[in-house]
Amino acid sequence: MVDAQGIEQVIPHRGAMRLIDEIREFNETSGVGIHYVRDDEFWCAGHFPGKPIMPGVLQIEALAQTACFIALTNLGLTDGSTLGYFTTMEKIKFSHMVTPGDVLELHVELVMSKMSLYKFHGIAMVGGKKVAEATFTAIMGPRDK
Repeated sequence: MVDAQGIEQVIPHRGAMRLIDEIREFNETSGVGIHYVRDDEFWCAGHFPGKPIMPGVLQIEALAQTACFIALTNLGLTDGSTLGYFTTMEKIKFSHMVTPGDVLELHVELVMSKMSLYKFHGIAMVGGKKVAEATFTAIMGPRDK
């Protein structure tokens, strides 16, 4: 298992924008990240007042952060010098609401890689139920200082 400190060594996301709390498992082609959905997250007050529902775009971002961690780790680029940049998102589906108290499991699988371009398929789950799904590509490139 990789904790938040280990994740932050690889990807640049900090504070409210780091949407993975741990990596439970990973290998060259797949992995599982975890996000503990809390009631003090920045989006709770406005999406929606009195009935907070995690925005779908943040669920997809959490999948992408998990994928980026896996790709960069497998490339040996764990010093923060390389970032993953979205290039496409497709086949996005949302099945169930995600609310505070949920444990969001982020299952990602590498579909294709060519040079610095990576395509992943991700499924977000809560309690064994699929809540979101997407296919997305990202290019790994140097971090501009």
